[in-house]
Amino acid sequence: MGKSGSELLVYGLIIAGFLLFNYFAQKLARKAREQQAAAEQAAEALPEEAAEQLEDIWSRARAAQLATLQVPEQRAPMPALAPPPPAATRRLFRSRQDLRHAIVLMTVLGPCRALEPHEQR
Repeated sequence: MGKSGSELLVYGLIIAGFLLFNYFAQKLARKAREQQAAAEQAAEALPEEAAEQLEDIWSRARAAQLATLQVPEQRAPMPALAPPPPAATRRLFRSRQDLRHAIVLMTVLGPCRALEPHEQR
């Protein structure tokens, strides 16, 4: 069966679009890897003094935050939490309609075949 020229053109455009998408996706991935490698090199090049200075700045900021925090003098007692009901007292079916559906399902499905002996052929 011969294909018309327009059909072949559409298929060619679809394939070309896929190839272009693949090319740009690889280019973006390569650029991201290069940026990550540059960031890792910059982090390794950070001198020890700069790291110590940053640590000193952060510790001073934390100390200032802790100094500004106000601790309440008297705390309110926590309310007592009620224990969850035991599993036996929870209702499995919320309504009579749920129970009716369960009975229909049990009737259609029948007994569990796992309890029967294995059938030999």
